[in-house]
Amino acid sequence: MINFKCDECSKPIQVSKEMAGKQGKCPHCASPLIVPAPLVFDIDETDVPDGKQITWVEGLAKVDVPMQPAGPKPVPLVDKAKSFIGTLLYWIFGLHFAAWTLAVILQAPVAAIPLLIATVLLLPPLCNMLMAKFQFDLQPSVRVIGAVVLGVAGMLLFSNHLRDEITAENKAAESAAAQKKVEQKKVDTDYLVANKPAITTQFQQLLDAKKIIEARNLLQKYKGLGDTDVDAMFAKVDAKVKDIARDEQTASLKAKLAQLGKDDYAGQETTYKALLALYPGNKEYTDKLAAASHEIKKASEFQQRRIGGEAWDYETTQDSMSQKPVTTAFIKSTNRLSFDFPYRGAQQAMLQLRKHPRWGQDVILHIQKGQFLCNSYDGCDVSVRFGNGKPKRFSAGEPSDNDSTYIFIRGYNSFVSELRKVDKVYIEAQFYQEGAQTMEFAVDGLDWK
Repeated sequence: MINFKCDECSKPIQVSKEMAGKQGKCPHCASPLIVPAPLVFDIDETDVPDGKQITWVEGLAKVDVPMQPAGPKPVPLVDKAKSFIGTLLYWIFGLHFAAWTLAVILQAPVAAIPLLIATVLLLPPLCNMLMAKFQFDLQPSVRVIGAVVLGVAGMLLFSNHLRDEITAENKAAESAAAQKKVEQKKVDTDYLVANKPAITTQFQQLLDAKKIIEARNLLQKYKGLGDTDVDAMFAKVDAKVKDIARDEQTASLKAKLAQLGKDDYAGQETTYKALLALYPGNKEYTDKLAAASHEIKKASEFQQRRIGGEAWDYETTQDSMSQKPVTTAFIKSTNRLSFDFPYRGAQQAMLQLRKHPRWGQDVILHIQKGQFLCNSYDGCDVSVRFGNGKPKRFSAGEPSDNDSTYIFIRGYNSFVSELRKVDKVYIEAQFYQEGAQTMEFAVDGLDWK
């Protein structure tokens, strides 16, 4: 007996061995099928009583399926479509694998072997013929998976083959280039030995004519051939070429400096750094670089003070009586004052320069809370130090409304003249119950006429 399963419904079928290779339909799902060749373990003579042969129909009857009427049974249209599409896909992929096999068989025969087997698995006539000849059966899913695996293996083998070919070609090219270089070196060496006096004379003529680049190019091909005289000449001209290049860079950088504005400290810093790279340790460039960097740092600090209100700010208002402008420049102290009750809390003092159409020019010192010890009868004194100079005494007085948070420092012209010369001003004044307190002001950057 032959025992096998339907490819479509996977249900078991048993027929006599004489039905091998014949076409029929599955008694379960009516799908068309071909009875495979019998295997040794499928043959069971004890199943046949009295040596009586079991026909195709009797074999189908063992699975309790009613006998089919005479004549072919029509196959449903859907099943026909499925069978047609499956067969078409087998052909399409099989032909693709066949094309890959033909493409690589001459370049990499080893890679073509798995592709050829995949082609056989996918092309129905070839696969069916081999299964019938060698009496084995492969499920469609096994054939597809096997073809894919073999196809991937074949392409990997082909890729490795191409990579090996490219590597071999590169090594051959490198070897040829090295051999050519050796041959060229021998030719150049022989020529140098035979023509050294003429080459030396030509080199000296170019050097005397200040054709440095031409002289260097003349010796370039003979450099490193082992001739000490040529190497020494090349080193000499190479040094001159570097000097020329450095001089050209220097001239370009100095021209750039001439075009920069006097306040373009960032541009100056960059340029002097480039000059120092060409002339390490040059004192002039070192000093100018330090000066430019100092101005950049100073400008950065000034910007930070401006953000914090510790740089000069300006205001213009109109005097209500004269209808003329009142201009004021004011700046906050960089330090804070902290008083006891009832004026607790850190505060900044404010220094003001004012030009008033009726009251003239004034220097005004102001705090937010607290009391200056300065009355309208006796007035008071403040001590002022401009930069690193010695402290100077200035007389001061209260405003007309007796507001003790303000004092007017006398001597406007002297005060402003000294203030313009320095970056910092320190003012010491007396406060009620707080004694002498010093206020610091960063006064650089004043724009005041």
